[in-house]
Amino acid sequence: MKDLLLNVAGSSPLAMQLLETLTHHARFDTNATYDLVRNRREPVPWLSIVHGKGCHPKYSFTGVMVMNDSLPTVAKLINRGLCLVNRCVLCECSMEDLHHVFFNCSYSRQVWAAIATWVHLPLHFSLDAIVQAFLSEFRTGKHKASLMASFHFIWKERNSRIFKGTKSSSDSLCIVIKRAISLRLYGSFA
Repeated sequence: MKDLLLNVAGSSPLAMQLLETLTHHARFDTNATYDLVRNRREPVPWLSIVHGKGCHPKYSFTGVMVMNDSLPTVAKLINRGLCLVNRCVLCECSMEDLHHVFFNCSYSRQVWAAIATWVHLPLHFSLDAIVQAFLSEFRTGKHKASLMASFHFIWKERNSRIFKGTKSSSDSLCIVIKRAISLRLYGSFA
């Protein structure tokens, strides 16, 4: 912390003054210090989409990874120098990148169609269209949770096929997603 305060203040005397302002009633204010030294960025527009009622933290984590295009798809791994066969394990007929796995893959499209029908949402097959739809209209916790859970379980199915050699049908995956959302939001399967 001392080095960070010196960087923020610029000199030792100014750092001491800064420390005095961060100390209230003989207690050091860690939160105020952290706010002072951390780098702040503008909030991303999709922040309200990935967090909310019914969004399990692991669903939100996967959602953030999707929004940042930071999931380790085969295309990304090849760009990092790993020699892999670039084929989607879900549909087995196209190259795997983020857009394909979640929006162009026939398996994912079946999942999206069923979940969109279940939660009464228009069907979109691109990340930009989904983000715009969620930002332009008020969406319920069920909508957000369903979106994040769909991202999570499609990615989990992809990984299960690669690492465990197991396969679930798109219908089975939809049941899993619906059950997870219903249990999370209502405590029962609806």
